[in-house]
Amino acid sequence: MKRSLSGLSLAVVLLAAACSQDKSSPAPVGPGGPENPVAPRSIAFTCDETELSENGSAVVTLRVVPADAQVAPTDFRLADATTGTAPDDFTFHPTGETDPAAGTCRMRIAYKGGERKFQRSFRAVYGDGALQSDPIIVHAPSYMPVVHIRTEVPVADKENWIAGTLRIDGGNRFEDLPETALSVRGRGNSTWEWEKKPYALKFDKKQEVLGMPKHKRWCLIANYMDRTHLRNRIAYHLGAHSKLDYTTRNEFVEVYMNGRYEGCYLLTEQIKVDANRVNVGENTGFLLEFDTYFDEEVRFRTPASDIPVNVKFPDPEDLSEARLDALKEYLARTDQAVQARLSATGGEDPFAYLDRESMIDYWIIFELMSNHEMLHPKSVYFHKDGNGKLIAGPIWDFDFETLAEHRRTGWINFGSEDSPLNWMPWARRNWWNVLLRHDATLRADVRNRWEQWYPFLQSVPEFIRQQRASIAAAVSRDNRRWPVIQAGNENGDLALTFDQAAERIESVYRERLEWLDREISAW
Repeated sequence: MKRSLSGLSLAVVLLAAACSQDKSSPAPVGPGGPENPVAPRSIAFTCDETELSENGSAVVTLRVVPADAQVAPTDFRLADATTGTAPDDFTFHPTGETDPAAGTCRMRIAYKGGERKFQRSFRAVYGDGALQSDPIIVHAPSYMPVVHIRTEVPVADKENWIAGTLRIDGGNRFEDLPETALSVRGRGNSTWEWEKKPYALKFDKKQEVLGMPKHKRWCLIANYMDRTHLRNRIAYHLGAHSKLDYTTRNEFVEVYMNGRYEGCYLLTEQIKVDANRVNVGENTGFLLEFDTYFDEEVRFRTPASDIPVNVKFPDPEDLSEARLDALKEYLARTDQAVQARLSATGGEDPFAYLDRESMIDYWIIFELMSNHEMLHPKSVYFHKDGNGKLIAGPIWDFDFETLAEHRRTGWINFGSEDSPLNWMPWARRNWWNVLLRHDATLRADVRNRWEQWYPFLQSVPEFIRQQRASIAAAVSRDNRRWPVIQAGNENGDLALTFDQAAERIESVYRERLEWLDREISAW
């Protein structure tokens, strides 16, 4: 993967002195004038960025030594570092900002050409060229990576893989992926029924994609009902900075399907068992999804609270009857141990079966994002290896009714018997709700973890603002492609502009964080 350009320096350091001049510090001199001019001894550019802005320009600082040298910003020009000639596709001119005491002025360097990718090397040249800076490296603006997919026939359903090819323009931030064979099909449940389609991708062999570890399977998430496009991205940011074993890596991309622009997507890893994803043993491990769609080939329900358990790994042909029976028994005992807390009948310790640390961070993310889908349950993942405990995670699917205006305050996955969300199938018997209500020690552990994690959680609004700025241009193009969003308005922001929705989601996050801090701190 290419190093991100936004963090590099402008590679210019620039001490260049006239050959006849001494490089030692000059003696103090007067202001000079027509009869006693002070000549420049060196020039330098300093800049925090190598990357031009989206409009193809950057403002850089020119520094002259000594500071009182008799020069004007217009005395400097830009030259190709190799040939010494003036570039015909760049301009170089003063902005009018100067600091005479420091001997600096601000200069704008701007690209006039049409290439999207380039790296050029220039020097700042004074007067007749006797005084020059060291080379300055200028990179093209980065942009959102672009995914181009072509299929033999249109992708029409979620069942049939369609052969095709994919290539990725890395947007000056990541390595390009040349045209590569793969298969494509639809994905999602309700999301597949909407106009902007999500897709599952399967390469013929493992590929690194946008700096993410090699794998065959990937997802293109449409974020169609999320006016901000940010909800999943925020949740995965929380997960990546949590104690969960693994959180899905992801990058924003723009997608063209068979030459037609389809909009802004989130390209993610698919949740799979792998050394770089859900790392459980292939011969002993399990990946499970608690989900009311109940649509995996291998599935069962627990006896105590009727949890719909879908076995995502191993594949059915690799799962012996004895291994499946052992899993069913483990889940049954776990569920029974949790539900025994409701009747105060004692029973086994639920945390003899459940990993405490992952349960806490998983719940905090769901509660902070106001995601109620662990109450259905939907897309609630656990994994387990060998004789180890059941571990919560990874998190998945946070675009539905999360960080919504009506969810600024109030419990979502913790509450009393009369909670307004108790109509959901697993609300009253939800493991987190049962344990938090009936286990003061667990509440204290949540409080301690919250206090530890809180400084990071306070930084998330800045992340939201950064992401909002980085995707604004792509979202504008997405809105032109999909001017009317024909989906449920559970997030409550479809009538808003992107900017309004992004401002609201940051506001909701801040208020929810403050409310939870007051509540959890009292536990």
